[in-house]
Amino acid sequence: MANTTTISAQNDWKVLGSAKVHGHADHDEIWVTGMEGDFKAVKLMVENEGIEFNRVVLHFANGTKQELNIRRFIPAGGETKVLDLNGDDRVIKKVDFYYESKASSKTKAKVVLYGKR
Repeated sequence: MANTTTISAQNDWKVLGSAKVHGHADHDEIWVTGMEGDFKAVKLMVENEGIEFNRVVLHFANGTKQELNIRRFIPAGGETKVLDLNGDDRVIKKVDFYYESKASSKTKAKVVLYGKR
């Protein structure tokens, strides 16, 4: 399994937060503090167990949001492609992600959100 700190440092990506996946056909959220600043792109990395992503909704501090349809299985240790953010003033408030995972698995997946300025 990849070390998130190493990946972040190597690629100038900043870890903005993470969440453990709790169900098999559900959604979870990652809250990001406004002190992190604005970003031009994000990506999600999956740890422990693979996840079938459906969509991701980014909520920005200025009240706008951007929905991204991913519809892709990301295995443990894998990540989404780089997801470019539209417009200016991209201070991320929170990210909702909708997914399906293996409910029977005792290992819970972890989703880590990265941002790039």
